[in-house]
Amino acid sequence: MELRQETELQQKISQNTIQAVSILQMGNQELEEYLETMALENPVIEPEEKSMLSDMEQNGERKISRKSYEDYQNRAYSDERAEKEELRGEEERFTLEEFLLEQILYMDIEERYVPALKYLIYDLDERGYLTEEPEKISCTLKTDLETVKEAVKILHSMEPLGVGAKNLQECLLLQLREKPDTQLEEEILGKYLKELGKNQLSRIAEQTGRSLQEVKEAKERIKGLNPRPSNYFPTGRFKEYLVPDIIVVKLKDCFEVLINDAQNARFHISGFYREMGKKVEDKEAAEYIREKIKQAEWLSQCLEQRKTTLLNLGEKIVERQQNFFRNGKGFLEPLTQREIAEEMGVHPSTVSRGIKGKYLQCPWGTYPLSFFFSVGIQGEGRKEDSADYIKSCIGSIIDQEEKKKPFSDRLIAEKLQKMGISISRRTVAKYRDSMHIKDALGRKEY
Repeated sequence: MELRQETELQQKISQNTIQAVSILQMGNQELEEYLETMALENPVIEPEEKSMLSDMEQNGERKISRKSYEDYQNRAYSDERAEKEELRGEEERFTLEEFLLEQILYMDIEERYVPALKYLIYDLDERGYLTEEPEKISCTLKTDLETVKEAVKILHSMEPLGVGAKNLQECLLLQLREKPDTQLEEEILGKYLKELGKNQLSRIAEQTGRSLQEVKEAKERIKGLNPRPSNYFPTGRFKEYLVPDIIVVKLKDCFEVLINDAQNARFHISGFYREMGKKVEDKEAAEYIREKIKQAEWLSQCLEQRKTTLLNLGEKIVERQQNFFRNGKGFLEPLTQREIAEEMGVHPSTVSRGIKGKYLQCPWGTYPLSFFFSVGIQGEGRKEDSADYIKSCIGSIIDQEEKKKPFSDRLIAEKLQKMGISISRRTVAKYRDSMHIKDALGRKEY
């Protein structure tokens, strides 16, 4: 008997712990959806947006679902499988500019064209098009027009195909240039783009002397081309609308850290079911209601603990990254999740879960919490936690590179990963700069 009770108690503790961990790592939107699901599974939970009691509840007609909320918690087990990856933090995606700059390292380009080519890359608009005229670029760079035109040709040969085009027509033609048997498609794009846009296929067939079926097939092949070379790349000119979890406000002499309560999911426990649990004569129903109330009370504790953890985490980040919050992006300091965990008095995995999917808003913009950490969780007491050790590894990697094809910061980060050091490309750049080592383009020997 005692053994069975102890087993049940351990199982209950485990389920409650899983729920608390799961709630901590949820973002605002996910938390709201989770609470809606819980409200469907547990009748005593009422999201605050709802009215206090519906007419059905007041009349006692609402039936109690016996489906247990533990079913929803099954996903927490699958989350545990990915825990190791979560501890590393997320690597930010390559921008189109960064992708093109890295290609320069591995292309056989005369050195005199590199400055103009870099200018063209940074001059691309949000679509990946180059709309500025070569003559104007030549004047801006104070270089001859032929150099600029040659740089444009080089840009047109780079991936993704179509980058650097002056308009949609040229963008698509540049992509066709690398495909076989595209005479009809090129003719349509060169002469009948307007008709194609209006789907006047019969007219195109008549003008080109081709069959309607051939024109239809050509249209489908054209539709398969990419009209925006910047697709699948974050351009840096457009920021997705994000709801911050933490807000940092700059006051006269200090910073104030706030939790975005306006976005936090909230609920209350139904007074109707509290009374019903006391008055109902059916013992099984009364026990079921009391159990559901306990579950709701634990959920409330989890939400409050999440808020407390995020507030503590935000305050520690602000405390350790004072230079960033006062002076801007270029003043971010090396910081590990383990260091913050020790200051908060919690396990490093708590910090990792608290960071996941959360955003902080400050006067400089809105950033993922992982942005403020340069090194993820490493083994206890390992030298990989040392910034000096990481810098020495970066220096060693750069010393061994081929000078005509130097390693980009991304490749250095990958090599460090193989050495058991998990840091982002951005952190590599920060350490490299602090060592007064130029970037890959600056180190390339022609």
